[in-house]
Amino acid sequence: CSDYIQPDVSHAGGLSEMRFLGAEAEARHIGFCPHNPSGPVANAATLQLAACVPNFIILEMMMTDVPYRADICDEELTILNGRMVIPERPGLGIDLNEDELRKYPFVPTQLRHYRGDLTNIRPPDAVKYYKITQQP
Repeated sequence: CSDYIQPDVSHAGGLSEMRFLGAEAEARHIGFCPHNPSGPVANAATLQLAACVPNFIILEMMMTDVPYRADICDEELTILNGRMVIPERPGLGIDLNEDELRKYPFVPTQLRHYRGDLTNIRPPDAVKYYKITQQP
């Protein structure tokens, strides 16, 4: 028995599989609360899922990320009255800067689960990447 599922678009097979998982959960009256710590592309994809999965409950997000996040994409993430605003641009709502991305190639690292520092999940130079606004 489960009240929620927490799949990750980066690991569960992409948008189509996530939508399928959301529908399966909805048929069983289970909430959909995506896991979302994987950067701007995963965040943009998960936001689009939030708009079309009826049993969507809450979106996990990291409050900080690598300092070059704003350099690699034109993401304009806004939190309005406690809710992320879903971009209205085509596709996922972001564009990537491929020249900047090439400066940061993937480097495999040991999973923190095996280092003993499970809660230390952001780099020391992590920065906030979103704008919080309140409506009167």
